Amino acid sequence: MRWTRNAVAWSLVGLMGVVGGCSKENGGKDDGGGGTPQTGYLTGKVVDTQGQPLAGAIITADNTQFYDSNVQATSGSDGTYRVDTSRPTGTWHASAVVKRQYNGKEYTFDLDPNDDNVFAGNEGAVRNFTWKLTGKRPDDLGFYGGRVTVYVDQFTDPADPGAPITNEDIELTLAPSGKLVDGTDGQTITQKLVRTADGDSVTDVPVGRYTVSARYVQAGKSPRPMQVRIRDTGQYANSVTADFDSINIGRHFIELNAELPKP
Repeated sequence: MRWTRNAVAWSLVGLMGVVGGCSKENGGKDDGGGGTPQTGYLTGKVVDTQGQPLAGAIITADNTQFYDSNVQATSGSDGTYRVDTSRPTGTWHASAVVKRQYNGKEYTFDLDPNDDNVFAGNEGAVRNFTWKLTGKRPDDLGFYGGRVTVYVDQFTDPADPGAPITNEDIELTLAPSGKLVDGTDGQTITQKLVRTADGDSVTDVPVGRYTVSARYVQAGKSPRPMQVRIRDTGQYANSVTADFDSINIGRHFIELNAELPKP
């Protein structure tokens, strides 16, 4: 049989999938989470939004030189994990996610690493992860929180047909309806929209269920209430209660329409 480089890589992946992904609960040694790297192993500890050990997180070690060669482990009850990165040779990158069921939907959350750099697999490394509902992702790749984006079908202000509607003057109030996805109490958020690549939005919102209302707040003028709805769904109302949807892993959004009532 003739072996190719990809065939060798896939063979090694299969072997590592058997021996590499262990945690304390499934037979791994209780030596993850420390500060000293272990030769040939990725180790670490995962904690939740309150700093407590997080079981069931999925940690992925991905070899940066061989295509689709990665191994996974699951954090144990003490939050620790251990992955064999001794082969194939080369550098590796560590990432982690946690999945949660919330209001009938499944969400996947990227976890925040204490160090996002690659490492030499034969030398080993320690990578600890934290579940964050808000905050910047590594390398400024957006936020851990979701976005609430507003689309306005009106081109002009009904009270002043010569004046275009300025989306940056739309202010949202997001009132939590129940606990957030991690079981903690949320806080009411009141912010104006900001321009983003995904549309005019309130960004970095902790995932939860929110009752959303909107106002049109122009400088030097009295605020005016707007009506809202889930984007392209149902009738406009003074407020709407919505859950986040997901696009790709760890990216969550709510999309709404808003309009000014006719005078």
